[in-house]
Amino acid sequence: MASGMWEEVLAAKNENRRELNLQGTAINKRIEDRGLDENIFSLTNLNLLKIAGTPLVTISDQLSSLTNLTSLMLTNNKLKSLPSSIGGLVTLKVLDISGNNLESLPDSLSNLVNITSLNANLNQLTTFPQVSKMKVLAYLSISRNKLTSLPDGICDPSLTLLSTIDAAYNEITSLPAEISNLSHLIKLDVSSNKLDSLPAELSECSKLREVLIIENKMKDRKLLKLAEHSTKALLNYLKIQLEKQQALESSKNKKTDSSKKKKKAGDKKDVEDLERDIMSVLQFETEKGLLITSTLAVMSVRQYLVCCIIRNLDFNKSNNMFKRFINLQTRLHESICEKRQTATIATHDMKLIKGPLTYDAARPHLIQITPLFKSKIVTAEVLMKELREEAEAFRKEKKKSTLSGIHKYLELLKDKSLYPCLKDADGDVISFPPITNSEKTKVSKETTDILVEVSSSTSLDICKKVMEELLKETMLTGVGTPAKDSGEKNESQATAEGEPVEDTSRMRFPQKLVVEQVKVIDAQGNLRVIFPSRVDLQNPAYDVIRNYE
Repeated sequence: MASGMWEEVLAAKNENRRELNLQGTAINKRIEDRGLDENIFSLTNLNLLKIAGTPLVTISDQLSSLTNLTSLMLTNNKLKSLPSSIGGLVTLKVLDISGNNLESLPDSLSNLVNITSLNANLNQLTTFPQVSKMKVLAYLSISRNKLTSLPDGICDPSLTLLSTIDAAYNEITSLPAEISNLSHLIKLDVSSNKLDSLPAELSECSKLREVLIIENKMKDRKLLKLAEHSTKALLNYLKIQLEKQQALESSKNKKTDSSKKKKKAGDKKDVEDLERDIMSVLQFETEKGLLITSTLAVMSVRQYLVCCIIRNLDFNKSNNMFKRFINLQTRLHESICEKRQTATIATHDMKLIKGPLTYDAARPHLIQITPLFKSKIVTAEVLMKELREEAEAFRKEKKKSTLSGIHKYLELLKDKSLYPCLKDADGDVISFPPITNSEKTKVSKETTDILVEVSSSTSLDICKKVMEELLKETMLTGVGTPAKDSGEKNESQATAEGEPVEDTSRMRFPQKLVVEQVKVIDAQGNLRVIFPSRVDLQNPAYDVIRNYE
């Protein structure tokens, strides 16, 4: 045996093993006498390392040498801290540090961008690192600690795979309204905390099936009774509360708006006009307008495409405005798009787009894209392979056949020899429907002009219906401009003028949404569709003004 090297470590080295499991009486005795054998950190081919039920108090910063680790299980030890070098384990997918004496975790934990499952329960944690970078996180367990809030970044809209949050037996005092961003959350356990209320926005988590809130001192005792009965009943109750809040805020807004916009007695028509939303349509300009050419290749794959540009948006009117716009797309994908089976929506920041565009189809290995929330370019072939592997790993871990997030749409391209894509003037792929669009043209809270694309293999009519629904709902969020001078201000304006800042995301001023036509032609230059045309936007809920009439 090599000097000082444990027999288990030596065997793993000589046999080039991918897994090492250290637990039991003999291991405990060695750790008590001499500490952990640091030769472990020379086993750079390890995929799984498990050290469980030992008196281990610390672990060396050489841990980062295990660059191929995908699973690290340090359960039921005596660990008081973790080395900051743990953030270097960028391939790590499963981390279990439950049952230790950890009071804090290194900030570098945020760098574990490939983590899918993180278990930190049964510790003494009072804080938790930022988790917004963990884009593929599906399972988070932080129960039985001393946390006073959920981790920072937990409500980031990009956490599209997060399905389970177990935060029971902590000291959490409130849940953020932004939890509604977690559109694929299935289970939330916040029992035995210090909650006295639940955000009504929780009802907007459309996938939520299990909410556990027992042993919290709720001001509204009905919440506890409904939760005991069923999660569905609880969420329906919260939905009603949310609708009441919206109605109340809308009523207050109308009164405020009415006082600022007094009209002459009897001027009934003016008042009616003030209360109408307006869809303002800008005509396609031959020299300046956005033109998209559909190739012959895409006709056999996903032939229908409808686009338009929404201009003069202001997502900074409130903290929730951008979140609501993103959630809107998710809801439409689940409802009118029939889980993307009939159509798919994608949005792009117009300032980041170089036209004209080409709607094409190509073999998977020839399509290169930087997927949303990623930093590296990959081929569509590699991306689909990675997503399928993630989906399979998720199934095995959860022992379920159902999937969440982007994984459930993979079957839409099964057995396709060509994949559809939208390319800019430089030939860069900015959209890969129905899977993802590109990080290159990602919209943000600072975006003011958005290109909206709706694609389908079903019909042009469904594309138009989806687009019209999206435009109507976008206007209802209040992200457009005031239809008239309603006195509406965003938060930054109110702050600059010394006024109290209100969340106006639910207030409904009469809105004007500016929509610019986009033209789609075929390879011969023949018109396929221009949207919105004169026959589109026939909705009695708002007025339509066209700048070319």
